[in-house]
Amino acid sequence: MIAVIKRYIGGLISIIRDEFRLIFSDGGVMLILVFAMLIYTIIYSLAYGNEVVREVAIAVVDEDKSVESRQVINGLRSGPNTRLYYEVQDVAEAQRLFYLREVYGIVIIPKGFEEDILGGNEANMGVILDGSHLLLYRQVLEQVTEDVLTKGAAVETMRLIASGSNGEVIGEVVQPVIYDGHTLHNSSAGYGSFVMPSVVVVIIQQTLLIGLGMLGVRRRELKRSDENILVSMVAKMLCYMIIYAINLTVILGVVWPIFGFPYEGSTSAVVLLFALYVFASASLGMLLSHLFRQREAPLMLLLWSSVPILLLAGVSYPREAFPEWLYILGRLFPSSSAVNAYVNIGTAGAGLSDVIADIALLVVLALLYFIAAVVVEKRSTRIK
Repeated sequence: MIAVIKRYIGGLISIIRDEFRLIFSDGGVMLILVFAMLIYTIIYSLAYGNEVVREVAIAVVDEDKSVESRQVINGLRSGPNTRLYYEVQDVAEAQRLFYLREVYGIVIIPKGFEEDILGGNEANMGVILDGSHLLLYRQVLEQVTEDVLTKGAAVETMRLIASGSNGEVIGEVVQPVIYDGHTLHNSSAGYGSFVMPSVVVVIIQQTLLIGLGMLGVRRRELKRSDENILVSMVAKMLCYMIIYAINLTVILGVVWPIFGFPYEGSTSAVVLLFALYVFASASLGMLLSHLFRQREAPLMLLLWSSVPILLLAGVSYPREAFPEWLYILGRLFPSSSAVNAYVNIGTAGAGLSDVIADIALLVVLALLYFIAAVVVEKRSTRIK
């Protein structure tokens, strides 16, 4: 019995060693499986590292040219979300700057602005924003709204003081409801903290699918086959899990802290989730590798699918808004379940029991794809 166990362990170690040798002897496969995940994560982290857009360029058209309008302009100039680049004389000039992408927002203070304020009437302001840049749109709108509300509160306070109201009445009128907001999990409300966990999960799947597709073609070119297919595939799984365990350790332990991305999850829960996810994605990669006959085909056919798969995971568009058939299609990819589970565990601090449905689906997909890969591999070996 002990001799049999030793033989199997020796066989596993031998296959793992051969698989590592095959990976590191092929520059393309090594780039995809070993280095691509870390490279992509660092590039995306650098792109989204600032988290929040600051000092968005805006222009102001002051048609009133009064003391009150000047106070509003000074508020817009102080930012921090916006930066006043231009004060122009008419709307046409501001629109020209807007279309040239010199500014991303226009604030129009109409004539009679001060007269309406001093007369106790409702004063209006115009804002032109670019809806094609959602982050810039949000920052400009947020800053302008904050400045306008601050100005409105100051005007109302002065009016109440002039009418002889005491401080308690002024406080109740100017701020009838006290707002005290605390952002959970993503304290900076930054885009990087929001999107990076999902991007990393999708990168794992896509690099495995592409890398194993290229590796399968390479293995067939070398005419390599295994006597015990099940043992061979288990050994290869261990090889891939070792590579991605090292990458994830570097990313979550070094890259995440450097860029300040949130991480509140249990380490044991994250390890279990990613071990299961890598197994499921590698199984799918082994299965799909039999579709390719040329080494470049996996890169050309699978690289373009990264963005649709990211969308199907429900990152930038809510899953509840998907058609039912599209939602079901997305669940066939391990990334959809893994994204939801990791965002809840790693960012919101949930436990495994809170994402049991996603974990269960990952187990089903892992078993399904692994069994299918074994069957297809046996059939391919028998045909050879």
